Amino acid sequence: FGEFGSGKTQIGHTLSVMVQKMDPASIVLYIDTENTFRPERIVQIAKGQGLDPEQILRNVKVARAYNSDHQMLLAERAEEMIAQQGINVKLIVVDSLTAHFRAEFIGRGTLAERQQKLNRHMHNLLRTADTHNVAVYVTNQVMSRPDVFFGDPTAAIGGHVVAHASTYRIYLRKGKKGSRVAKLIDSPNLPEAACAFFVEEGGLKDAA
Repeated sequence: FGEFGSGKTQIGHTLSVMVQKMDPASIVLYIDTENTFRPERIVQIAKGQGLDPEQILRNVKVARAYNSDHQMLLAERAEEMIAQQGINVKLIVVDSLTAHFRAEFIGRGTLAERQQKLNRHMHNLLRTADTHNVAVYVTNQVMSRPDVFFGDPTAAIGGHVVAHASTYRIYLRKGKKGSRVAKLIDSPNLPEAACAFFVEEGGLKDAA
């Protein structure tokens, strides 16, 4: 999770290529909720990795989600594709997880309903990941907390529902000299840590 321009979508694009570098037969399902998927970016990263861009693009199946119900349906269909059609899906990307939920459920009166719906969606993705050994990468937006005087005043949308359903949580922010900083916030087996990277034409590059 992180603010606009922190590198969330760039990581999604990079993962879509790198998973195929590890296993050329793998399929990526990309659920795009904000029209942020860029095929030309996939081409750039694939070329940077010495891979065939056309083949990489063929294996990235993009579905545009127009509202939260549609988004949830696409996630359910993804599970069906893997279970019933035997498609070799190794990565599901949801970019962004919370945009539609945030736009459709406005005000405190709708918060409980939004969280219940988001909880169902997250657990469906989690079940798919566990049952079929699929990696799931979701991006999340942040909101400002004006009552916070010390530390970072930003918090991830979705609260505890999203936090508890996520195995690894990474906070992304802009760093110095055009870099991005990724900080591991929550993990079942790794300590908190941070690293800096640059977003380049051929993908992500370690700043160290």
